[in-house]
Amino acid sequence: MSLKHMIAIAAGEDGDGQALGLASSLASQHDGVVEVLPIYPDSAADMIALGMTLGATMSPEAVEDLAAAERGLQARIEETARSAANQADVVFGPGEGAPRMSVLGRGLRPARALNRHTTLADLVVFGQGHLDSGLGGDVFAQCLLSNRAPVLVARHDADSLSGPAAIAWDGSPQAGRAVKAALPLLAMASEIHVVQCVNGLDRDATDPDIDSLNAYLKLHGVGEGASVLVEGEDEGAALVAAAQGKSATLLVAGAWGHSRLRQAIFGGATRAFLRCKTGPNLLLTH
Repeated sequence: MSLKHMIAIAAGEDGDGQALGLASSLASQHDGVVEVLPIYPDSAADMIALGMTLGATMSPEAVEDLAAAERGLQARIEETARSAANQADVVFGPGEGAPRMSVLGRGLRPARALNRHTTLADLVVFGQGHLDSGLGGDVFAQCLLSNRAPVLVARHDADSLSGPAAIAWDGSPQAGRAVKAALPLLAMASEIHVVQCVNGLDRDATDPDIDSLNAYLKLHGVGEGASVLVEGEDEGAALVAAAQGKSATLLVAGAWGHSRLRQAIFGGATRAFLRCKTGPNLLLTH
């Protein structure tokens, strides 16, 4: 159980520090490699394409100004990544060997770059601040729903992962994938709690038996979780409250397990997990 290849998202904005700090610390602990993926938009290319569409042209000065702004964002990302790597005693820059952190060039549009680089990623790390921007939210949704990559939303520093962890367990395939992806993090936790909202369990469609989950965790040497049952009309809010009540610093959950139509009408647990910006670090899979 280890995290050998991680992708950390960076936009040159708020959220980078949390994501890169947590990712570099995990690389140090697991002797892994982190590739930092810039997701800022290619403004120059967009403006040139818009000008061609409208039959206008951009001045060379305007194109250079946009390119200079992008170079500034790339430099800011590299500076933040270098600082995070140094703090975690991780080698910074491309090359062989681990632990290591390097920053990818901004050559492809974020959606295409994400497709290419997440295929063999053990974990993709976002900062909470990334989810608050339009582009960051789009990249986050693509990562979970299209790429089916395990995502860690960093809300606290790396030391927090040695605290209690909570698993939102309903027996769904999404929750099962989340547990499997989270095994290296669960092994770091001081204790594990299995939180269930009795209102949200569908025993006809899934098997939410905690004994089965604990048997799986024990096979992987993680230990077993203590059952925490809650009730509430808002399933997600009840689960987050239960995790926080146990001082959990990590919440592991399946994302968007119900139909998108149902969640568009009624919301969903995933929305509540993401809305709790000061809650536990959040590991999600779809």
